[in-house]
Order: sequence, then C-alpha cells, then structure tokens
Amino acid sequence: MKYSILLFVLLLSSCWGFGQKMEGSWKGEVAIQGTTLPIIFHLKEGKDGKWIGDMVSPAQSSTRVPFSKVNVIGDSINVEVLKIGFVFSGKLLKGKLDGVFEQRQFKAPLLMLPFKEKVKKRPQEPHPPYSYDTLDVSFTNQFDNVRLSGTLSFPRNAGKHPAVILVTGSGPQDRDETIEGHKPFKVIADYLTKRGVVVLRYDERGVGKSSGNYTTSTIGDFSKDAIASLEFLKKQKQVDPKRIGIIGHSEGGLIAQLIAGQRSANVNFIALLAAPTIAIDSLMVLQAYEIGRVQGLSEAELTRAKKINRRNFAIVKSDAKDEQAYKQILENMAPVFPKPSQQQENELKMLLLPSYRYFMRIEPVPFIKKIAVPVFAVFGTKDLQVPFAPNLESLSDNLPKRAGHFLKAYEGLNHLFQQSKTGAPMEYGDLEETFSDVVLKDLAAWILDR
Repeated sequence: MKYSILLFVLLLSSCWGFGQKMEGSWKGEVAIQGTTLPIIFHLKEGKDGKWIGDMVSPAQSSTRVPFSKVNVIGDSINVEVLKIGFVFSGKLLKGKLDGVFEQRQFKAPLLMLPFKEKVKKRPQEPHPPYSYDTLDVSFTNQFDNVRLSGTLSFPRNAGKHPAVILVTGSGPQDRDETIEGHKPFKVIADYLTKRGVVVLRYDERGVGKSSGNYTTSTIGDFSKDAIASLEFLKKQKQVDPKRIGIIGHSEGGLIAQLIAGQRSANVNFIALLAAPTIAIDSLMVLQAYEIGRVQGLSEAELTRAKKINRRNFAIVKSDAKDEQAYKQILENMAPVFPKPSQQQENELKMLLLPSYRYFMRIEPVPFIKKIAVPVFAVFGTKDLQVPFAPNLESLSDNLPKRAGHFLKAYEGLNHLFQQSKTGAPMEYGDLEETFSDVVLKDLAAWILDR
C-alpha cells in the first residue's frame, strides 16, 4: 500500500539547489487516488539543438517510452507521449522541473528532481528457460466489460493442481507488481509454480495490456476484476476447482478479505500479505506517523500532524459534498498553509477524488468476521505502511476461529517482505532482496496443505 500522506509531502518539501540545466535524468511522483506513482524522465540535447528523451514509470514497468515531442524554450519545457495521451508542461526553477502532469482527463502537479541512476541487482528475479509452462492470457470482467491481460504459469506434470490469483497493492500495477526494479509477483509465481501451484497474475485495469481506466476506478471495481480472474482460473484444465485461492498484497489483501467476507466468489482459502485489517482512516494516520518518525520528525511535529491528518481523513470519510469538504480541509490546514499555493490546493483536492473517498470509508472488520475459509496472514515487523501490531491484533481478534489459519509477523521485514534496516519506502529500491524466502517457504507449504 504505497499511500502518500499529503501533509508530510507538503511539510517535508525542501529546496535543494542544482545547476540550471535540463539535460540528464529527472525523477518525481504524481499523486493518483492518494497513492504516489514514480515517474522518470531522460532528457538529452542533440548537437543540432533538438531535444530527445523518454520516460519510465518504474512502479509499472521497466520499459522506457520515447517522447513523441520535446520542446524546450528558455526555462520552459513541454513533453508529450501521444500514444498514451501523456503531457508534461513545466519550468526549470532552482534546479527543479516544476509543472503539471496530464493524461487524458486526469491532471495533477508534478515536481521533478535531478538524480543519478544506479544499476541495481535483483538476484531473485527468474529468467527463462523455466521448469514450468507460461501462457499469456486475456479474459473479460463482464460486470464492466474490461479486458484484462495476464500470465498463467502451471506445472508440466499432468493432473489437477491447487491454484491462486495474485492481486496487487495500491497504485497502478502491472502483473509482476513492479516497484523500484523489483518484481515480487513474478518471484512469488515462480516459487509457487515450481512447487506445483497454478498461478494467474494480471495487469490492473488501465495498466500494461489491460483495458479500462485506473484513475476513475474504486476498490469495488478492482474486486470485480479479481472475481473475473477467479472465474477464468476455474476453467483451466490444470486447476483443481476445490483448491482455489487468492493471494493479495496490501490493498490486494483487503480485496481478498472483502471477497471472502461477502462470499461474492467461491474461494477455498485466502493469503494476506501485509493486508490492512483496521479502519482505513486509522491506518492512514498510523502510516503517516511511522513514516514521519523514520524521516526524523520530532514527537511534537508528529503529534501535530496526527491531529491534522485525523481531521482531514474524517472530512474525506464524511458525507459532506466535495465543495463543503474541500472548504473544511482548507480550514483544517490553515495553521500549516494559511495561504496555500495553487499546487498545494491541487494536491489537497486529490483527497476528494471519488475513488479515494470510497477507499477511506472501508471498514475491514465486519468483513473479517464473516470469513469462513482458512486464512494465511503475514506481516513484517518493520512495515511502516501497514504497521504489523494493530493489524495482526485486529485480524486475530475478529477472524472466526477455525482450523487451518496461519498468522505470523516476521522480524525485520518491511512492507514488501524484504529484510530491511528502517522499513522506510525509500529503502525498497536499494535492497537486493525482492521477497523473503522464509515467507515464500511458509506460503507454499500452507497452500499445498489445503
């Protein structure tokens, strides 16, 4: 769950000084549905004075997409990628590219900072030839007429096998749940398939080869996509229809709980990887506090931020109309931003996107109490995004007692289940480990025992 706490983004913005030049690599984050999507630009001026470049969104794919157009006039820049409707317009100010990101009807501020890219090792990432078979597949969510594309991996030995779908966390995610060069879902699929489990992973709607619009979609929509993937999985000849489950990471784990609790699809088990199990507004307050703490904020600053965040989220969660809610948020933020800039106003308005307000109103506990299938739920003790103690406690207290549950917190693991130093999200890309082998071993053994 890669949620950006706007208050901290705004409070911690600082003015780094760099030389006034545009050539090189730039990195920024655009806020979408309360999550942050990293974007990287590569810009180069040719000998003829013409500019070229490309962009990449490392959270979605490692593919560099060439710019269709790059216009640089003085300190102003405009870049476009026509095939995806992407436009960025900005200015070079104090060593930063400060501008606006647009994609079709979506618009948001985007601040790009210069950086030097490092070649990072990912030793766990599997590469062909594989000891199992893979197949590119597509299927339709009949509820919304969305065409989803993914990869089915299955053992080569004959017979029926247990099977799972992988449901990604928040933010636009591809089938591998690519983040900072890591591909955790590809690693999980490889590990499980080698041990006799059929795995289906898919691009979220509006991402990769899947159709649909991510930015206007809610968790309810993503749940329908997961149900469609389960229906597709059940039809595969390699699958044992009595041993089908969902593995969800972060928000994907929340989706698994909603589906199992409402019994909106027939599943035989669910596996929750760092899934939120407390009220979402409470989770966001905790997340902001923990991230602020490792970033060095004082206890007084953290306490003040917690109070402001709690009030903001209560407003977002309320039934107030958008205009009224926005006025209340501005009043709440007045002690911090008595005269907010246009960019700050735009960022605050992101809190009132319909999909974000939908998300903030979710209360997992009523659904957890109705889950009637075995649950595998694991957390990392250094997870700052879904802090393990309150979430593990909530699940333990509210999940109906039955045989087959596996609930555990692993020492030193972060939100991505990497062995980490601080657990901070900015550490993810620097770590070589993609996903803990210990957790993978426990997960595989538990699934095969169903």
